[in-house]
Amino acid sequence: MQYNLSQIPLAKILIPIILGIGIFEKWTIGFNFLFILSCILCCILLILHYLSHHPTIKKWNTLNIYLLLILLGGLLITQKQLTQQKNHFSNYNAVYAKGIIATELKEKPKSYKTVLNIQKVYDSLHTAIPSVGNLMLYIEKDSSLLPLEIGDEILIRLNYNKIKAPKNIAEFDYRTYLKHQSIYHQQYVAKHQLIVTQKNAGFLLKRLGFHISQYIRNILKTHIPKTENFALADGILLGNDDLIDRNLYDTFAQTGILHILSVSGLHVGIVYLLLQLLLGCIRNKSKQTKVVKFLIILVCIWMFTLITGASTACVRAAILFTLIHSGTLQKEHVNNINLLAGAALIQVVYNANVIYDIGFQLSYLAMLGLFIFYKPIYATLYFKSYVLDKVWQLWSASIAAQLLTLPLSIYYFGNFPTYFLIANLYAIPLSFVILWSCILLIPFCYIPILGIFWGKFISIQISIFIYLSQWIAALPLGKINQIYLSKTQFYLLLIAMLLGCFFIILRKTRFIWICLLVVLMAILLSYPIAVRQLRQQKLVVYAISKNIVLGMHHKGVQKIYSKDSIRSSDWIFSIQNGNRYFQIQESKQVLLDSSIQDAAFYYKNNLMVLKNKVIYFLNKQNTRTSFEQPLHVDYLLLSDNCYLDVPSIQSNFTFQKIVIGSDNDAKHTRIYRKLLQEHQLPFVDLNDESIIIHLDEDSGQLPESLHTLF
Repeated sequence: MQYNLSQIPLAKILIPIILGIGIFEKWTIGFNFLFILSCILCCILLILHYLSHHPTIKKWNTLNIYLLLILLGGLLITQKQLTQQKNHFSNYNAVYAKGIIATELKEKPKSYKTVLNIQKVYDSLHTAIPSVGNLMLYIEKDSSLLPLEIGDEILIRLNYNKIKAPKNIAEFDYRTYLKHQSIYHQQYVAKHQLIVTQKNAGFLLKRLGFHISQYIRNILKTHIPKTENFALADGILLGNDDLIDRNLYDTFAQTGILHILSVSGLHVGIVYLLLQLLLGCIRNKSKQTKVVKFLIILVCIWMFTLITGASTACVRAAILFTLIHSGTLQKEHVNNINLLAGAALIQVVYNANVIYDIGFQLSYLAMLGLFIFYKPIYATLYFKSYVLDKVWQLWSASIAAQLLTLPLSIYYFGNFPTYFLIANLYAIPLSFVILWSCILLIPFCYIPILGIFWGKFISIQISIFIYLSQWIAALPLGKINQIYLSKTQFYLLLIAMLLGCFFIILRKTRFIWICLLVVLMAILLSYPIAVRQLRQQKLVVYAISKNIVLGMHHKGVQKIYSKDSIRSSDWIFSIQNGNRYFQIQESKQVLLDSSIQDAAFYYKNNLMVLKNKVIYFLNKQNTRTSFEQPLHVDYLLLSDNCYLDVPSIQSNFTFQKIVIGSDNDAKHTRIYRKLLQEHQLPFVDLNDESIIIHLDEDSGQLPESLHTLF
């Protein structure tokens, strides 16, 4: 289908607003200054519009409109920034804070995690000060506390900390993730620091949605046998993936059907089809009948969105449904791309930070891909067979959605499921059936025999779904892992993606040639990046809590030396993404519990030599060890909550830098930092950041001065 840009005016409004959000997110300018600048530009625009109709003036006015929209994007994002929130709770010297619980309490091993929307703070004189802001809370588990839920008002004693930046290379940036949810601080709250002042004080719709969700969840749990099957039903219907086994979760990621577990536009579409089927018996005899059916479906769609947690993808689908069917009902011409831009515009104006939500990005790109590429892809092949035609329709939709989301998926997750087309052949139809069956279980459960039978029927469906997923995941070369895209490559692929869209929309050949050229540039950039990483030899000292972990990288192989075994959560969160960045293809783990010696690595008596670098580990057993001559080392690593005698280490060692190990507790870390700062000694704290040590290529022999120690 060929489009004209005049048919998508909302897209022309949306793009400069998003551009403005991106610019002013990085380039912080005061809200008042931006507002005044916007007013001046608006006045200039109106004056030129009414005083002159010259074509050149009209072109300048067009440019002014786009600049005004960019400034509007800046205003939307600037008001969300912490520096612009003058009455944020962190700006007051407060002792207590009163707020309303804004999110469901997520159970952790020793606490419950939630977000507190602060309404007031109290100073030392108990003066109430109205304030705003979100605080990430970790509430101590305690049976004596009243059950807390969304909407409860609580009073806490304030003792918050700023969210820390990522510590390791390529680690998930949790601070930025929370910043885009307007959360800048976190706090652990003991039971004696919290008082429930009022139940059900706010967030009525959220609380209602949560209660309905819990009610439906209890129905699923009661009627679906096997915990594994219940967890999957809970994930498909309500989007709760907390109980899904990690291995099963990885299986779905391996097959490229993980989107089935996050409530999105697919789920809203399935609910819409079910409602259409149920209301199909009512004939559209009059416009009033159509309106009533539309309103029933509209209410049900938005209720489903609310019950499932109102994820950005689900809200997008609900808004898009509302816009498309409102236009259809009024017999207006509906341009899907324009309405998709309209849905995005509504979400962006409501919350500018939503553009940084991965779900938002993937959802809109997938829908844009479907609207632009589905018909051209489907038209490339023709099948007389009804079954083959339906398979090709499904594959065409999957390919169209993947085309625009692929660069983003690789950039964020670093992998590509090769069998996603095969997996979608069963995943999408079965998810339809499972979702419909779970919805029908809600009324069926009131008839005991029917409820039991239907629950077993759902369990059989889910077992088939799991079996097929595990079979696909077990196939060879099921997933291409460790794909690394630099920011430059990512932006080049985004540009290529837009050029491809312009080619389909405007039907101009030059766009496809430029698109292919840009893709080629992105591919060619991979070579120097890979060569640079593979040639370098480096030692990465990771910042991992309660452990000392060192990774030696060379030619795509990583040898990890650690004090204790590395927990799987630490590996995934702190090391895995770094391996993708460093182009690591193979990892070997070794515990530092004995003497180790090979061509490039020596470790004995707490002394480590790697190529040309020497590290000495200070611990409880050797802090009082003395040497006849000062030991020449590059790094002195404090570990195991050892005693630190600064004059002693100055007389026994010559060093470049002291490293505070991440296995030390908070108390000892504070003492180390204070002593080292007082003596003006150079140090780095692994509790705050990892360090990278570059090693010489040729050096591999043990220095003569250290032979006696080995």
